[in-house]
Amino acid sequence: MAKLDWQETQSKLSAARQVGEGLAASLKLAIPIDPFAIAKDERPMLRVICDDFRNRFDGQLEFHASKRRFLMFVNTKYDATVPTGKHHARTRFSAAHELGHFFLDHHRACLIKGAQPHPSRSERWDARVMMEREADSFAASLLMPEYLMRPLVNESDLTANTVRELAGRFETSLVSTAIRAVQLSDFPTAIAGVRDGAVKWSFQADCLVEAGCYPPERRPLVSTTAKEKWEAFVCGEHAQTESQAYVRDWFRTYDRDHLETVPLMEFHLPVPAMDTLIVLLTIPEEELFPDSDDD
Repeated sequence: MAKLDWQETQSKLSAARQVGEGLAASLKLAIPIDPFAIAKDERPMLRVICDDFRNRFDGQLEFHASKRRFLMFVNTKYDATVPTGKHHARTRFSAAHELGHFFLDHHRACLIKGAQPHPSRSERWDARVMMEREADSFAASLLMPEYLMRPLVNESDLTANTVRELAGRFETSLVSTAIRAVQLSDFPTAIAGVRDGAVKWSFQADCLVEAGCYPPERRPLVSTTAKEKWEAFVCGEHAQTESQAYVRDWFRTYDRDHLETVPLMEFHLPVPAMDTLIVLLTIPEEELFPDSDDD
């Protein structure tokens, strides 16, 4: 993906995030945010149907012209592992994702005009149609709005343990929490999702882009330590670990070749339920911005 294409994609995802943020702020929501309560307030225009739809989809939004209303289907198969009356983090994200299709104007307009509903499989985060990626961005921002999460993210350096603590407070999955934390971090940090031994998706803090570090295209792992961790993950080793690598192992730096040998830390967070190894990447500010003035 060329730099301009990447920037255009990020602009669209940012616009979707702003809608989710705005909704949370307008309702003055506190954590943990309940997407089902938000949907309930949209009746009779929106009706929610929860059931175990097995592997058909995680969620789906349909417009029924005859009744002039939307039906929001949410798969509750994940709820079998949580206490009665509670929703699993992935179920909550699926509901928020479908709310994205409802609240994002161009999504809703497409359904009203007769577009076929698209079965959603939330939290995949890899290369899919833009509307699905926008709905994911909306969902993450709704469940973890900036005004609630940014202060917590930047209390200290972002680590794997910090991500786990935030996931517990917001009742969100490890994957979506890690991505959102990186997006809101004031420090040089990024995250990559690894499946089948390759980078399937990645996100980074704004300051990394400002420094000239851009995410790579989807490709096999380059980092030796991450390769070893992936092989161990496939063999059933799910321990959280950390190691050192270099910027060149994870980022494109274009004309800023001096950044390639800058060291970084890898925090490996296995997510067996999604066959995904999350790799949280952090770079010391003094390494990335050696000429910055601290006075």
